[in-house]
Amino acid sequence: MSVQLTVVLNPSGDLDRIDTWIVVDILRATTTIVTFFEMGGKVLLPVEDVEEAYSLKSKLGGKWLLMGERKSLPPPGFDCGNSPIELLRYNLRDFHGAIMTTTNGTKALLRAAASSDIVFAGCSRNATAVVEAAIERGNKIGILCAGRFNRAMIDDTACAGMMAEITKNKIQSLKLNDGAKIAIATWEYYDKNLMRALTDAEHALSLKDLGLWNDVEYASRIDESHTIPRLTLWNNLPAITV
Repeated sequence: MSVQLTVVLNPSGDLDRIDTWIVVDILRATTTIVTFFEMGGKVLLPVEDVEEAYSLKSKLGGKWLLMGERKSLPPPGFDCGNSPIELLRYNLRDFHGAIMTTTNGTKALLRAAASSDIVFAGCSRNATAVVEAAIERGNKIGILCAGRFNRAMIDDTACAGMMAEITKNKIQSLKLNDGAKIAIATWEYYDKNLMRALTDAEHALSLKDLGLWNDVEYASRIDESHTIPRLTLWNNLPAITV
């Protein structure tokens, strides 16, 4: 039986029903989410807006980490930003969990959940592991790029192209939609060098201007993790666990 791989380059349109979505926001939400669980985080609650994040933090208490960004920087009162490097400073086992809101990534995760029962957070760090997990769960695999402000971006598109190539190498009878072909072409344009793609990305350059280039370098690392964060429910709230 053939497998269909659908890549959606930005989350602005309607999403088809898919067996499994892999949501990619390499700069930086899904990279940060993978890192959160690599470092011992227990549960992460993604929310769409800052006010909802403040409200949840007030209800759940001080043992919950409030994290995320607007315009790439943490909003007032947040414990930390949307930074994998910053997370490395915390002993995440000391927290019950985290509440997270970002401009693009958390919204894309919640959108994907409306059209699939299985939604994974993917990035370059867990690329092969998350593709293998998706393959095990059905014949319709989707990669949703969070993009930026509902626009396709080089960074997420190149990462999706890398994942599409991994999928092609594992499945002989793979059908690709146009988005998947564009993502693979982007990956090949940068000679299958993720750091080269990120260096050319608009979002990465804006992070560099903010002194956050270490996050970009960290996000470029491939297959250093087998962590597969999945969107589920915790106390009837959307939650990410492993």
